[in-house]
Amino acid sequence: MDSEAGPSRNMPNENAVSKSQEESKPIAIEASKILPPNKKGIAKKPPDLPTLERRNWLIHLHFTRKEYETCKIIIKEQLDETQGMCEYALYIQALILRHEGRIQESLELFQTCSILNTSAENLKQVARSLYLLGRHKNAIDVYEEARG
Repeated sequence: MDSEAGPSRNMPNENAVSKSQEESKPIAIEASKILPPNKKGIAKKPPDLPTLERRNWLIHLHFTRKEYETCKIIIKEQLDETQGMCEYALYIQALILRHEGRIQESLELFQTCSILNTSAENLKQVARSLYLLGRHKNAIDVYEEARG
């Protein structure tokens, strides 16, 4: 094979980043920073998201990694900025509280989510919390409301 045709499969890519190097990089990206240029050489600015949704991606990232303490800090900041009107932050906070065994507090937050957005998903979470609290009749009523 001709060496000019392309890099060998056995040769390490000098631009490749090892997993340990990648994991040690900070997760958060400042909104004011400009991202590195793309393939066309044009630098991109991160999209300006509405205040209500600005940190949802970061909350999701930490929640899925089960980094609940970090997640709670970001949620608190988000809720402070939005005066408690961020449905996603409230929803994830309620899931964390329920995971910690604080069912009554999680129920109250899921009810707040249902007030902000009366979706079937929010109602099912309210019903699940009611069920875990032993309020089965109330849970069935909410499940039926979510279905219809």
